[in-house]
Amino acid sequence: MGNGIRIGRIFGVQIALHPSWFVIALIVTYTMAAGELPATFPGWDAALYWAIGAIISLLFFASVLAHELSHALVARRFGLRVRDITLFIFGGAASLEGDPKRPRDEALIAAAGPVTSLVIGAILWGIDVAVSQQQVVAIVGWLGFINISLGLFNLIPGFPMDGGRILRALLWKVRGDHYAATRTAAAVGRFFGYLLIGAGVFVIFQGMSLFSGVWLALIGWFLSNAAESAVAQMSIEHSLRGIKVRDVMEADPPSISPNETVADLVNERLIRGGHRSFLVRHSDGGLTGIVTLSDVRRMPRERWETARVTDIMTRYAELATIGPDAGLEVGLKLLQEREVNQLPVVTEEGRTVAGLLTRAGILRLIEARMRLGV
Repeated sequence: MGNGIRIGRIFGVQIALHPSWFVIALIVTYTMAAGELPATFPGWDAALYWAIGAIISLLFFASVLAHELSHALVARRFGLRVRDITLFIFGGAASLEGDPKRPRDEALIAAAGPVTSLVIGAILWGIDVAVSQQQVVAIVGWLGFINISLGLFNLIPGFPMDGGRILRALLWKVRGDHYAATRTAAAVGRFFGYLLIGAGVFVIFQGMSLFSGVWLALIGWFLSNAAESAVAQMSIEHSLRGIKVRDVMEADPPSISPNETVADLVNERLIRGGHRSFLVRHSDGGLTGIVTLSDVRRMPRERWETARVTDIMTRYAELATIGPDAGLEVGLKLLQEREVNQLPVVTEEGRTVAGLLTRAGILRLIEARMRLGV
């Protein structure tokens, strides 16, 4: 999902909050404190309504996090690395490095989230029945409803919802074609997206609730866009199959010594040349890292004369690399997952550089193939 504010790690998974998440937190707090709680439990002090509303909002965050963590933990069980979890205005997303290898794996990973939400919701409703203290009833009752709703909504059989991923896994199992299964599941996702948009417009024009109508339409828009983006992404990856990284990489990428000053990097290379990234190599040719224009921008200008490239570069241990015989679609996915514009291409022996794979190079190939119709 993009970058967010990192708040820590749980079970080794980096958790981040997208700024839009604070919008939904405020909406939940306000809806509870100014509408639902006074209507259900009249007679409380205004401050108590806001306090309970804030608690529900905070525990709503915990509920969505539990939903996404269940995806992450099951994915890890099947050997997939989980880079992070980002919570945003429409829920959350666990970023996995790689795809499930079998339909069964994908189905179980996708089902983990809704099952977790439904179980949490059932437990909370059980507590709601067993207690009588009004504030506790308000908290567990509404959280139970939220979790049940979260679980059921995510079971909508439209990609990229969890239900859509389960549908894709089933179609993948039946047809044996992951690409065709994705296209069908995404088409269902677009249908449900348009359905939600239509429902939102209907609610608005019927005068039922402007907020609910707009919210339904926004969710529908998000779902349909996400489905279309998923198909476009997979279509590109499908078209790149059979092409290897060595066919597209820069075979002789520019490099620089780790001991060169940042000032020399800027004045002699960045300003005078057309390159914006450089492999950092020792005198023996071994790769030690990569330095880019973005790295330079983070360094205060007054330190350029004394700072060395080694002070600002991304070190080898932190680099994402790829082999020359890897599929180009794998390289594209790795670029997107790591949110970088270039990948050093190294041989199996270790730090021996074979070239540099760039996002721009892949885009040029895609553009050429589209123009030629191949």
